[in-house]
Amino acid sequence: MENNKKKLQIPSTCALLFMLMIVCAILTWIVPAGEFDTEKVGDLNKVIAGTYHTVEASPVGPWATIMAVVQGFYKAAKLMVMVMFVGGGVEVLEKTGAIHAAFGKLASKQNLNVNVLVFLVMAFMSIGGAAGVFANAVVALIPIGIILATNLGYDSFTGFLLVYIGAYSGFNVGWANASTIGTAQPIAELPIFSGFSVRVVLNIINFAICYFFTIRYMKTIKADPKKSLNYEAGMSASDSMGAGKDGAKAIEAHLTTKHLISLIGLVVAVAAILVGSVKYKWSYDQIAATFFTLAVVVGLLNGMGINGTTKVFIGGCSKMVNAAFIVGFANGISVILASGNILNTIVYWLSIPMSGMGSILGANFMFVANLIINLFIPSGSGQAVAVMPLMVPVADLIGMTRQTVVLAFNFGDGLGNYIIPMSSALMANLMAAGVSYGTWMKFMKKVFASWVVLACIAMIVAQMIHYGPF
Repeated sequence: MENNKKKLQIPSTCALLFMLMIVCAILTWIVPAGEFDTEKVGDLNKVIAGTYHTVEASPVGPWATIMAVVQGFYKAAKLMVMVMFVGGGVEVLEKTGAIHAAFGKLASKQNLNVNVLVFLVMAFMSIGGAAGVFANAVVALIPIGIILATNLGYDSFTGFLLVYIGAYSGFNVGWANASTIGTAQPIAELPIFSGFSVRVVLNIINFAICYFFTIRYMKTIKADPKKSLNYEAGMSASDSMGAGKDGAKAIEAHLTTKHLISLIGLVVAVAAILVGSVKYKWSYDQIAATFFTLAVVVGLLNGMGINGTTKVFIGGCSKMVNAAFIVGFANGISVILASGNILNTIVYWLSIPMSGMGSILGANFMFVANLIINLFIPSGSGQAVAVMPLMVPVADLIGMTRQTVVLAFNFGDGLGNYIIPMSSALMANLMAAGVSYGTWMKFMKKVFASWVVLACIAMIVAQMIHYGPF
């Protein structure tokens, strides 16, 4: 009888967000409605400290809660399209085999120093992660990283590190990530991809940390193979190392002209988005169009044809439907809070304890809060939509810059991806590498602590320099 009982399942992110919508709707019947006076400062709509006052209650009923889902989707329509089009563009690029071929080309360089090779692979992944290209697509590259590592005489966990933490060392700061930064900054009324230079510096520091721990692990297992995280009791010392020596398939090293042009196309697309966003005020429409153009050009160039390119592009879009739906549901939360006039009340209550912290301590509080929230909303764009409307006005009240708020969100969301078992991306990548969650956390303890220290220092420095433009 016991075996017939259904196991307790953790609700999906969309289900959790809908539950949160219901909770928020109930709160509109309990929490006093209130407002802040606002003022126009340049292009910003800023709340005025000390102007909070109660207003007539407007509780949200069951039907209005259902309608909030639909309204949330309408509100997020452009963002949802962008998320899916980015997924489609990345899928077409992945199908060309250009990235695999680039890895193979590096692996074929027999005279290349291992440390240099590791640096190049991880740097490539880091830049791709920062651009949002390797956020979800990284799972497809895990097997390639493993083959590369084992052919070099290291364990499969090393291959996992090269690809995964390489990619997320860039994703954590996402200086060109359309899904995270591209979502959070417009909500904060900041120019998309503003604060670029500071994020690049943080990416370099974060990458250096990842590279250091990866090289240290490689040296450790080379000296003593039994310290490999793939080693199990009863294995010979060499069983966990250099699987490639025992006939593992080599990586295809043939980098064609078409592959090279495809990779150049990706670089051009990312550069166009950065320049267009900073100089010409590009938004979701233009970013989506750029990835669509990339998909068409790369697909046709690589012989997929019109039908083939369309099929692959739509397939890539379909993989991002879940992420797009998360954005829609997250927007539904802000619709309910705004309709019930309790958003400003929650902001007011949050600002009371944070006002005593000061802007610097408050910045670190926001980072930790975003890290915790990531447990419940693993989607970067979904989390941005859910938290930014709350945190931006609080920041205005305590004297934090809005750019620092976005940075706090980005670190909280980015670092959470490394440790939370609810993260489908993390678990999928661990599964692809054949690495248990416990094994991963054994490695992650010191690394994660280093990242948290970096994030806290970044919060302090960002606020001290009034990281902006505002």
